[in-house]
Amino acid sequence: MRLILAIVGVIAFTAIATMATAARATTGTAVARPSPTLAILERPDWPPAAPTDPPLAPHPRVLSGFVIPLRGVDLPQGEQFLPNSPRDYRAGYHEGIDFPIPLGTPVLAAKAGTVVRVDSRFQDWSAADERTALDEAQVLGYTPAATLDRIRGRQVWIDHGRGIVTRYAHLSGVAPLSVFDHVEAGDVVGAVGSSGYPEGGPHLHFEIRVGDDFYGDGLALPALRFALRVAFR
Repeated sequence: MRLILAIVGVIAFTAIATMATAARATTGTAVARPSPTLAILERPDWPPAAPTDPPLAPHPRVLSGFVIPLRGVDLPQGEQFLPNSPRDYRAGYHEGIDFPIPLGTPVLAAKAGTVVRVDSRFQDWSAADERTALDEAQVLGYTPAATLDRIRGRQVWIDHGRGIVTRYAHLSGVAPLSVFDHVEAGDVVGAVGSSGYPEGGPHLHFEIRVGDDFYGDGLALPALRFALRVAFR
C-alpha cells in the first residue's frame, strides 16, 4: 500500500512541475506587436519667414543701481512727467523723466561712468527757429532727431557701459568737465535750467538710454512705474 501511495505521489509531483514549467514559458515569451507606423504629413504651404513690419521691440531690460540726479527729490508721480507721455506740441512722446525744480539746482550724475558729451559752449536757438522746427514736426507727424536734440537744450551725457547712457538736459550750465572724464554717482555735472524749451520752465529732463532706445519705451504705466522703481532702488 505504501508503495502504491509513493508511486502516485511521484506521478502527481511530476505533473505539477510540468504545468508550472509550461506556465513560466508562456509568461516569458514576448508577444510580437506590429511596429507603429509614422504618419508622414505633407508640409503646409506656409509663407516664407520674414521680420515683422515694424520690427517687434525686444523684451525690455530692467536696470538698477541709479540714484536720483537731484538731492532730496523723489521720482515724480504725475504721468505727464514720465516716459511715453504725449508731447502734442511736437507730435511726439516724452523719452525721459521731468523733475520740476528751481533754476540753478545742482544736477548730479545718476551713476558712475564716462562723460561722452558736455555742452560747455552752447548757444540756444532763436524763438523763430524753434517755432519753425515745431511746425515742421506737426506736419511730419513726429519729431525729427535733430529737432529733439535742440529741444533738450544744453546737455551732459554719461556712458555707463553695456549700452547704457544717461542724459541730463535743459541745463543752465555745466560743471567743468571734458569728454572722457570719469564721474562718480552724486558728482555735480550741471545746473537746472530751461534751455532748449523755455516754455517748459526750469526743470531737469533726465533720460536713461538703452542702446538707441529710451528706458521704459512702450511700457504700460504700471510696468513703467515698476521699472523706474527698480532702476532707482
